Amino acid sequence: MKIRSDLYSNKGNMGKSVAKGALAGGIVGAILGGIQADKKIKSLPVQTVEVKIKEPVYETKEIGKIPKDQYIPSWGWWSFVNTTPTESVYKKVPVKDENGKVLYKEYTQTFQGHGKPIVNYETKEVKEPIFKGYNQIIRADIDQNCMDKSDICSEEIEGYWIHFSPKIEYKVIDTYQKPKIKFETGISVLEHVIVGGLIGAAVGGVVGAVLSKLFSKEQK
Repeated sequence: MKIRSDLYSNKGNMGKSVAKGALAGGIVGAILGGIQADKKIKSLPVQTVEVKIKEPVYETKEIGKIPKDQYIPSWGWWSFVNTTPTESVYKKVPVKDENGKVLYKEYTQTFQGHGKPIVNYETKEVKEPIFKGYNQIIRADIDQNCMDKSDICSEEIEGYWIHFSPKIEYKVIDTYQKPKIKFETGISVLEHVIVGGLIGAAVGGVVGAVLSKLFSKEQK
C-alpha cells in the first residue's frame, strides 16, 4: 500500500484555507449584520421628547496658591528652595446663594431619535474642591559622562528639579437628578453583528475549502 507523500500537507493547507476563509467571512458578515441593523433602526419613525434639565452653576476661581517649580544647581550650595506660595490654583467651584445653597440652572431640551423615547434619571453629586496645601517632588538632574572609546561611564548630579502640585480634596455638598434619554428600537445591533459574523464565517469556511481543493487539483 502506497501513501502519497503530500497527503498530510494537503490536509494542512485545507485547514489553513478554511480558517482564513472563515475569518474573512466572519468579518464581512459582522459588518453586513451591523449595516442591516442600522437600516432597520433608521426605518423606524422619528419620535421627539422634551426633557427638563437641572444642572448646578459653576464658576472658575482661585482656591489656593502653591510655590513655583524651580531648579537648584548642585554647585549652588548657597541656594535654597523657595516655598513661598505664588502660583494660583484655579478650579471649577459650584456657586452658592447667600444661604450657602447650591445654585441651579434649569432649561428644557428636545431630543429626537428612532424608536420609543425612554427617560431615566441618575443621581449626580455636586462636589466642592477644598485646597489642602501642596505636594513636593524632587528629581535629580543626572549627567552621564563616558570616556572616549570606552564603556566606562560616570554619573554626576548637576542639580535638582523641584516640582510642586496642589493637594485637593472634593467634598459632596449636594445631589441632583440628571436625565438620560434612550430610544428603544427593539433591534439588537449586537445580535445582528453576531449572527452575521457566524453566517459569514460558515460561508467563508466553505469557500476556503472549495478554493483549496481547486487549487490543489491545478497543481497535480
